[in-house]
Amino acid sequence: MKRILYYCQSLVGIGHLTSSLRIIEALLQHAEVDLIQGGLDTNRVLDHPRFRRLKLPTLLHDGASGGFVDPDEQRDADEVWPERARAIDGFLRGPYDALVIEFWPFGRRRFKGEIGSLINAVRERSGPLPIFTSVRDVLVPRSIDKERRMVASVKKHIHTVFVRGDPNIVRLDDTFSLAHEIADRVCYTGCIAPPRPAVVPQRTQRILVSQGGGNVGRELLVAAIGAAALLPDFQFLLATGSRATAAEIDALRASVRSGNVEIVPFLQDFAQHLAASALSISMGGDNTLLDAASTRTPTLAYPYQANAEQGIRIARYAEKGFVHALAADDLAPERLKRRIEQALAAPYPSHAIAVDGARITSERLLAALGA
Repeated sequence: MKRILYYCQSLVGIGHLTSSLRIIEALLQHAEVDLIQGGLDTNRVLDHPRFRRLKLPTLLHDGASGGFVDPDEQRDADEVWPERARAIDGFLRGPYDALVIEFWPFGRRRFKGEIGSLINAVRERSGPLPIFTSVRDVLVPRSIDKERRMVASVKKHIHTVFVRGDPNIVRLDDTFSLAHEIADRVCYTGCIAPPRPAVVPQRTQRILVSQGGGNVGRELLVAAIGAAALLPDFQFLLATGSRATAAEIDALRASVRSGNVEIVPFLQDFAQHLAASALSISMGGDNTLLDAASTRTPTLAYPYQANAEQGIRIARYAEKGFVHALAADDLAPERLKRRIEQALAAPYPSHAIAVDGARITSERLLAALGA
């Protein structure tokens, strides 16, 4: 049985980790997997005898300074790096048959020291081994010089670039101009979404508003509270995300002016809740959009404003009719009410998105190992 080491570092939300866990779950049917995990956690636990996990001391992107922050103990990042290195060294075993590094080298450049040390340590224990990466379909646009460095790293290190996306919706070329230079290493797997609910629930007059797994997007929740008062026939369920503090949740609840709003910090079985909802309103993260598409739930999406990645994906999905994009002006209560009514009235696309990416990634990876 093959043994695979998987490295996943998130910086804002939980999208990268969510996709990684779904791939790992597919791999565990045929392999042993060790996961090195950094960033925010999910409430999902993989309980499997062939699965080991190391949760690294947390480093997240600080939007104010542009650097790193330790959200748990508020230590300086320079104090955290050595602790992470010691934890990795104590966790590794060998030999491994493959290494998967989520998103690198298309992102996580500020973790290149940690990733480079990891590659060296694994090769010392295991000898030469293939390195794979799984990347989302939309990248944050970079300068041509940075793209050239990414291409050089792919050619030096990466056996296969698994692109979790449907090329009929978005292609890597759309946001990575040098994709043609690594075309021989790119494999589109389809998007990675949870399986459809075994029992599809009845749609209700509920609008599900989700902030995602990070700590951005409070303005969307505030806007939904305002619109709820204008739509008394609908129940609004607001999921703030696991990073919301008790004080933040209390402040949101204090702002509610109608009896049709419920606020919760986190939703288990998110896809099941989507399938029972008339409409999804979200930040348009890749996993949330896929959950909505796989359950065929009409969607309004307001992209994270700090980078262009979510806006690009939302625009591509909007072109195919799977989502309706929100702008900042749409967050005024009256305008959001109208956008909700328009989205509910619009026909949903008859075609589907390829969403079996976890299984295909697992199969292609293991085939490359001769398993």
